[in-house]
Amino acid sequence: MTTKDSQFQTELSTVLAEYKTLKTEVKSNLASGRQISTLTLTAVGILVAAAPSIVEKQVTIIFLIAPLLFYVLAWSQLRYTYLVLDMGAYLRSVVIPNIHWLIKEMQIDKERDISYLMSWEFPGKGPSRLRRTKSLRILFLPIAGANYGVPLLVAVFSVAAFLILTFQTSQTVSIVEVFLIVVDIIGLIYSAFWGYQAEILR
Repeated sequence: MTTKDSQFQTELSTVLAEYKTLKTEVKSNLASGRQISTLTLTAVGILVAAAPSIVEKQVTIIFLIAPLLFYVLAWSQLRYTYLVLDMGAYLRSVVIPNIHWLIKEMQIDKERDISYLMSWEFPGKGPSRLRRTKSLRILFLPIAGANYGVPLLVAVFSVAAFLILTFQTSQTVSIVEVFLIVVDIIGLIYSAFWGYQAEILR
C-alpha cells in the first residue's frame, strides 16, 4: 500500500466513524421521540378518564388548557424530528459525498458507479414521498405524521368538547376562555405548519 493509499484509508476510517456516530445519534433521537409518543398516549388516557369529573364539576376550562400540554408534546416530538432531519442533511451533503470520493480514489476502476452506496440516506425516502402518486401521498400523510398528529388531534377534540358543552348548557364564555380558544387555534396552526414542513423534508 502506497503512502497515498494509506492516507486515503485513514481518512475513510475517520469519515466512516463520523457516519456511524451520527447514525447512532439519529437512533437515539428517534428513541426519544418514541418516548414522547408514549407520554402523549398516557396524557390522552388521563384526559379521557378525567372528562366525566371535569363535566360534573363544571370546570370545562380544563378542556381549553389541556391543548397547551398537547402542543408542548407535539413540539417536543418535532424537536427530535428536526434534529434527525438536520443530521440527515449533514450526512447527505458532507459525510456521504466524502465517503464516495475517498472510495472512488482508492478503487482501481475509476469509472465504476458507486452512487448506490448509502443511497437510502438520499432525499425522497420519507414514508410519504415513497408513495407512488400525489393522491396516495396525501392519503398517507396522517399515518406518516401520526407521532405529532395525535396530540394535535386530541387538542382539537378537547376544544370541540368545550364548545359543545358550553353550547348545550348555554354558559357564558368568559374573556379568559376566549383568550384560551384563540391561543389554542394559533397553537394548532403553528404546530400543523411545522409538522407538515418536517414531512416535506423527509
